[in-house]
Amino acid sequence: MADESSEQREKELLTSVETMANIGSFWYGPASGDLYWSPQLREIHGVAEDEPITYEQAMAFHLPEYRENIEHLVEQSFQNHHSWSAESCLKDRSGRIHWVAITGITRTLKNGDMALFGAIQDITVKKYRLQQLQEQANTLRSTLDNLLDAVITIDNNGIIINFSAPAERMFGYSAAEVKGKNVSVLMPEPYAREHDRYISAYQKTGRARIIGIGREVQAKRKTGEVFPIDLAVTEVTHSGETQYVGVIRDITEQKENARKLEYLANFDEQTGLPNRHRFLDLVEKRIESHLPIAVAAVNIDYFNRVNTIHGHEEGDRVIQLIAQRMRKTIGDSGWIARDLGDRFWVGVMQNSTETSLAIIDELHSVLREPFKTAFQTHYLTASVGVSLSGGDENASGLLSQADTATSNARHSGRDKVAVYRAEISNSVVTDAKTEVALRAALGKGQFECWLQSKVDTNGVVRGAEALMRWRNEAGEIIPPDQFIPIAERFKLIIPMAKELLSQVAFVVRQLSDKGLNDRIAVNVSPIEFLQNDYVETIQKIFAEQDAPLNQLTIEITENLLLADPEIVEQTMSRLAELGVVFSIDDFGTGYSNFMRIQQLPIGELKIDREFVQLAEVNDKHMGLLLAMLNMTKSLSVSSVAEGVETETQVKLLKENGADLLQGFYFARPVHFKDWLSERLA
Repeated sequence: MADESSEQREKELLTSVETMANIGSFWYGPASGDLYWSPQLREIHGVAEDEPITYEQAMAFHLPEYRENIEHLVEQSFQNHHSWSAESCLKDRSGRIHWVAITGITRTLKNGDMALFGAIQDITVKKYRLQQLQEQANTLRSTLDNLLDAVITIDNNGIIINFSAPAERMFGYSAAEVKGKNVSVLMPEPYAREHDRYISAYQKTGRARIIGIGREVQAKRKTGEVFPIDLAVTEVTHSGETQYVGVIRDITEQKENARKLEYLANFDEQTGLPNRHRFLDLVEKRIESHLPIAVAAVNIDYFNRVNTIHGHEEGDRVIQLIAQRMRKTIGDSGWIARDLGDRFWVGVMQNSTETSLAIIDELHSVLREPFKTAFQTHYLTASVGVSLSGGDENASGLLSQADTATSNARHSGRDKVAVYRAEISNSVVTDAKTEVALRAALGKGQFECWLQSKVDTNGVVRGAEALMRWRNEAGEIIPPDQFIPIAERFKLIIPMAKELLSQVAFVVRQLSDKGLNDRIAVNVSPIEFLQNDYVETIQKIFAEQDAPLNQLTIEITENLLLADPEIVEQTMSRLAELGVVFSIDDFGTGYSNFMRIQQLPIGELKIDREFVQLAEVNDKHMGLLLAMLNMTKSLSVSSVAEGVETETQVKLLKENGADLLQGFYFARPVHFKDWLSERLA
């Protein structure tokens, strides 16, 4: 009885183990034809306990594409007495599919007959899980292979483990060529030499310069070519081992575009001379160094006749000859710059005023000499206006004075050199009167907020730009260019801007109350922006109107970014935390550093109207416009094209990915009350 009880317990234990592991056992004696299946094996096949099963019936459960292999393994097992294992796929009595793992071994029975003993485990769940993991891995691999960015995985010794298809295309190596090699093979010196030391130091200290962040570094292709990349590295743990996953973007094209755009933003493509904005910067640096300079504005008299009579191509050839002659004449004595059309700027760097004026007189004389192209000889003259440093003028002031002097030369009959004299300048008197009137207008509601809509490429209004208009006591609207420069010069722009901002806050509150999230943009003067209490001023004005700051956009110029970098960055960061978006106004006309733009919380670049309008008629300007739009995408910021006036411009900007459009084609500026009435209707 004890033996029977022990045997029963062993049988129950075996059955329990088989059930838990989903394993069934069997034996088969070919001599007698006997086939035994355990209860769990019958469960797997969907066969009743009392149903007899033959070897042929057992084989029939396996799908045809697996059956032949199983039968072959059984046959071989009886011949060579080796154990074997295999995977198979079978269909049970109810038609359900099971994946199974089979093991078998032959033994000689006491009566001398051979028998096959084995086990079959149902691995369906495991198989499906593996298939899902494989599908996920394939999907991930396909995704990585179709990314523009390369993905490379290394172990904690710097050995390459994985190398995506984009990495193959980027570096020129196949995955097989680099797997198992140190990642330094992809680096130029000194990065390659320092890499192992860097990894070791990171593992010891946990301090890293690139873990978790993006960083610009140099990489090396199979050809030996060194190129710039943006690298972001993530530390991961896989099977208990530390690995590093690097996401790499080739920024060669982006850097080249930035270089070209920076060049085009500061130099005249036709002549290779600095443009007005670059010239301003050079003059400003000279003034800041307390060194004398004479600035001359050179207007070629009646140059439009060359274009009208001989065509613009001939006009371009003459402009190039003028630039060459001016450069040769001035030499190392100063700088030459090209403005729009037939205007040039000259900066003469001499300690003596007499010497500077003598050089400018010589330049004026040589411009009278004939200009010969392959097609025509042209006789030209120039009207030249000169301003001299020495007072409190800044670069803009000197250029403005030279402009005034040029006007005097032209009004005096052209082909003359006129020197700016402050005491006889009508503009000085006009500016003084304007200053007095501006001071008197403060606090009287004469500075009005007008709004010009910004629309998306479908023509839907998404916001507006706030523009200041001055309605004087006589009810006349004074154009901004007649009072804004004077207001900035005398710092009256600060209280005037507060009046404008209060009206903007009112508009934002009205929009917000109606559930509209339109953004209202405000131009900010550097004088205003650099005030110590600028952030607090904005907060106070918006709080008084209970208006949300996250619907305010502040438009700043590129040159402001260079004014006082530390203050500018602090102010921008504080306002960005409050939800304010920053836009670079007249993008492409200043002298900005593109890495600087990437470092600051800038969400929008506003393309100057000149680029928009000239792109329609000039292939070179078209290329510049497209480069700017591509740059906004590279910087991951929005683009606003201003000065849109024709359907052709709208189509061009829409086709090339501009985000927002602004200009007379859609709407002219109107008083904010009129704008609100239409917007909230």
